[in-house]
Amino acid sequence: MTEISNLTLHFNNEIIFNNFSLKIQRGEKIALTGESGKGKSTLLNLLCGFIPDYEGAISVLGKKLNTENVSDIRKNIAWLPQDTSLAVKTVNELFFEPFGFVLNKPLKPTKKEVTEIFSAFELSENLLTKKTNEISGGQKQRIILASCLLLKKPLLLADEPTSALDENIKRKMTDYILKKDGLTVIAATHDDYWIKRSTEIVNLM
Repeated sequence: MTEISNLTLHFNNEIIFNNFSLKIQRGEKIALTGESGKGKSTLLNLLCGFIPDYEGAISVLGKKLNTENVSDIRKNIAWLPQDTSLAVKTVNELFFEPFGFVLNKPLKPTKKEVTEIFSAFELSENLLTKKTNEISGGQKQRIILASCLLLKKPLLLADEPTSALDENIKRKMTDYILKKDGLTVIAATHDDYWIKRSTEIVNLM
């Protein structure tokens, strides 16, 4: 599914990765752990192709990560960044924005699918009528995660996916996401509940 071989990366003379290797099989749920500044978010950005200059080899979804393949790779990734302050004014735009891209238009969810995932994430569909500045950070995080999952991509990359959630909602969403068969998840997280329910823990020292 995804393989990193002998990755070496420097920023401003600081070594972020030094001969780092990792192999991830399809369907695995990977928790990237470690102190802040150890490269968790950087690794996710690398897998998305946002950092083109590195030493070593990276393949994602069976394709070598390079300028030639990066667009095809991104087509198969759902991406939840840590910063969810996207430039949209309404919750409806926030939720449906990914389905506005040409590639994703056929994937636009049905009313039933929206209802089901909003129920699973304990969200009211009335939120879609609100402005983004009228909802909480936790609601925004759940809405973006719901949108990511409805894209039905084979790989989900998530940066601190439960950071804004209270304990009850956090556990419910974690179970929902990490129990999805066939979905490969790579998440940077400090959340003990998410970490314990992942299939593999990668501690970046």
